[in-house]
Amino acid sequence: MAAVGPRTGPGSGAEALALAAELQGEATCSICLELFREPVSVECGHSFCRSCIARCWERPGTGTTTVPRALPCPLPCPQCREPVRPGQLRPNRQLASVATLLRRFSLPAAAPGEHRPPEAAVAGCVQHGEPLKLYCQDDGRAICVVCDRAREHRAHAVLPLDEAVQEAKELLESRLKVLRKDLEDYEVFRSTEEKESKELLKQMAAEREKVGAEFQALRAFLVEQEGRLLGRLEELSREVTQKQNENIAQLEGEITQLSKLSSQIQETSRKPDLDFLQEFKNTLSRGSSGRARERGESGADLGPRHCQPPPHPLSGS
Repeated sequence: MAAVGPRTGPGSGAEALALAAELQGEATCSICLELFREPVSVECGHSFCRSCIARCWERPGTGTTTVPRALPCPLPCPQCREPVRPGQLRPNRQLASVATLLRRFSLPAAAPGEHRPPEAAVAGCVQHGEPLKLYCQDDGRAICVVCDRAREHRAHAVLPLDEAVQEAKELLESRLKVLRKDLEDYEVFRSTEEKESKELLKQMAAEREKVGAEFQALRAFLVEQEGRLLGRLEELSREVTQKQNENIAQLEGEITQLSKLSSQIQETSRKPDLDFLQEFKNTLSRGSSGRARERGESGADLGPRHCQPPPHPLSGS
């Protein structure tokens, strides 16, 4: 089976049609000379329509078609006469698909082994049998010279097939150039975007490090201030406690002196009148001298003492 590939040049349309004709010949049954219908392959490798080979293997004199699987003995291949077993027929699905595709073309079936020349392959007009050498741009299909003169194509834009192919290739080439230019622009845009994104990420990383360093320094400063203030408060607490203890001790001494003087006065008041009068002045003078002595030592009147509140630790005093 001939392989159809891309071709270039002015005669590419004719060559494509020639290859299509060769392909059509390969997809033609050698018995009915038509495109395959339900093709099956025999053991020697040849393929035939299922109904065609069944007719070839009809039993003489019966006039009926025998199912190939029911035939017990080998029968000759209709093409090469090699003995094959009817029960070993295998459906050829790929060949069936090719034949279905080729039915869309209007070329008549070719005899097996027949190779059409390019001129015969081009002669594919269904209505007139003339070569398809023109291309109708309005209908978008190939036509022959007789079709070009027909009424339906008189007002249409018709070009030679080779020129139509060339124009189509040039149009595709121009579109391809535009697409390549757009692709280059998008590549440049993508490169710019990637560069800007990397630069922005780099700036963000530097800013993140800067913020982290500033907050680290701030945390160290706060820890230092906390230690200094806590130390100052501890020192003030000790001073307040010391002052409080001193005042309490002084008050306890004064309370003791006053209790002692009160006891002496009570004892004097219980003595007889003469003794009371004699002791009264002495007791009164002792009380006055004791108060004066206390004032001289402390520089202030006896009485309850109140501690002054300590300065605020944030004042710096």
